[in-house]
Amino acid sequence: MNGIDCFFEGFTLVRKPGLRQYVIIPAIINAVVLTLMISALVSQFDGWITSMTAWLPDWLSFISGLIWLLAVVAVVFASFYLLTIIANIVAAPFNALLSIKVEEFLSGSPIESSVSLWMIMPRAIWREVSKLVYLLPRLLGLLLLSIIPVVNAVAPVLWIVFGAWMMTVQYTDYAADNNEISFTDLRRRLANERIQSVLFGLPAYLLLAIPIVNLIILPVAVAGGTVFWVKNLRQENSPRERREFS
Repeated sequence: MNGIDCFFEGFTLVRKPGLRQYVIIPAIINAVVLTLMISALVSQFDGWITSMTAWLPDWLSFISGLIWLLAVVAVVFASFYLLTIIANIVAAPFNALLSIKVEEFLSGSPIESSVSLWMIMPRAIWREVSKLVYLLPRLLGLLLLSIIPVVNAVAPVLWIVFGAWMMTVQYTDYAADNNEISFTDLRRRLANERIQSVLFGLPAYLLLAIPIVNLIILPVAVAGGTVFWVKNLRQENSPRERREFS
């Protein structure tokens, strides 16, 4: 399955009777966090745009309108992705459990793991911290690029591509962690499927910016990311699979 197919398969899976019960809590958490954070974003939005356009030198004032538009696009995409990070940290244990149930549904057999059920919560939260450490330097680089006149003309495209990549990293990691695959190994596997990885993350990143839709997109993306893992990334034996074949 290509990346886009895997993402939209998530919409089908979250409606399955056996999986629906694992969707409710992540959806509620996502809705509450996004509602609160969007309210805070709206109150600060004008100030951020003003600060970004203030960097524009006088000799480029004739393109101030274009720079303002690019600044708006950069702030919107960066803000919505940060909102998603916060929602994912809060809902991490429930997303991990949803991913387990989706993979079991797809494979028809339970996931065997050396990690106890009680360790799912701390492991899931720790993986979110690892993803945050991976994200922050790159996010800072894009923010700096976005405020450099002329150069920031390409910033919106980079935000979209980077956002799509990070969405795929985020939502395939639950299944990878459940199969005892390290975060470093997951990124390597995704790099081997770079185009499909971006195609998977693109609809998630764009749908996140649509009001109402973004309230339900988190569990859908978790389910779709698990599909992407099963169909595109799991072919390299995990530690659990290597133990089974040894």
